[in-house]
Amino acid sequence: MEAVLENLERFAEVLAVARSPWAGDWDEAAVSRAFQWACYFEQLDSRLEGKAGAQAALRRQLEQPGSRAGQHHRLPWYRGLRLRELGRGQEMLGQALLCNPAASATAFHRAAAWYRGAGCGRGAVSESLGRAIRLTAAARVLQACVDPPERQAVAETQAEILRQRLGERRRELPEQEVLRRAVSGGGSAGSWRPLAALLTTAGGGGAQPQALRWLLGDGRALSAACRELPCAALTHLAAQQPAFARGYSHFLQRWGGRMRYDAGSGRWLHQESPEQDWERLLQHFATLLQGPPRTKESTRQMLKTLKAQDGDFEVWGISIWTDLLLALERQKIV
Repeated sequence: MEAVLENLERFAEVLAVARSPWAGDWDEAAVSRAFQWACYFEQLDSRLEGKAGAQAALRRQLEQPGSRAGQHHRLPWYRGLRLRELGRGQEMLGQALLCNPAASATAFHRAAAWYRGAGCGRGAVSESLGRAIRLTAAARVLQACVDPPERQAVAETQAEILRQRLGERRRELPEQEVLRRAVSGGGSAGSWRPLAALLTTAGGGGAQPQALRWLLGDGRALSAACRELPCAALTHLAAQQPAFARGYSHFLQRWGGRMRYDAGSGRWLHQESPEQDWERLLQHFATLLQGPPRTKESTRQMLKTLKAQDGDFEVWGISIWTDLLLALERQKIV
């Protein structure tokens, strides 16, 4: 039993990685090992069929809070496995890879090949999963053909995948978990572009309020999106979604409020995060001030209000808001 539980933990980890950005590193050998784990549990399920006592013992171990499974098995990236799921390990693995835009081409094609075979003997691929396969394939084609600055079509295709997953996975996973997985690449703008596209593309339906509610309700997610997305994408999103505009404004105010002027270097420096530098903050405001009229005016008014609250100075090096306005005036943006 101990060996089975240890193997179950390993398979849970495999499923977690299959849904994460790390699936992009899977080569043929890694994919083969993953499907071998899935086959192992399908075979175990077959051996347990009709053996009520063995099934009950394994179920108790899985559900026991103090057990190895209870302590380590419930990974943050994947919900707890249940006994009834062991017989569909390849199905779960294939679906995770096919619905993961970050999965490597090798992993995607291996999973798609399994589903083509499964359609002959284990039931046809569901319509929803078929759409996911087609959309993921389309995103891969676009990704290969489009230069990095022109990848809006890719983001929109991936946004459609995310919209469908929010609708189809609602019964199995809370919406925040689906969204957290979608952006779990953290540290790159690419992982946030599909979410931004979902929030700004017509036809988002009920998925848009779900995504916006999660983004604005999770402070870490909002900060990550504001740090990683290009300034132009953030300005477009702020223009389309007033609630996001308010959250973005608060993020920039917190950023500026943590800057301190270093007289020795004559520069504004961030106290905790050196990467949040003066030039980047200035770029955020410059882009907003070159956005649509409503966005431009609200940003200009915000800067002037903050400058007044900070003492309404007109000399450099005393108030971050004064200096931002002076720099923007020099660029003839304000």
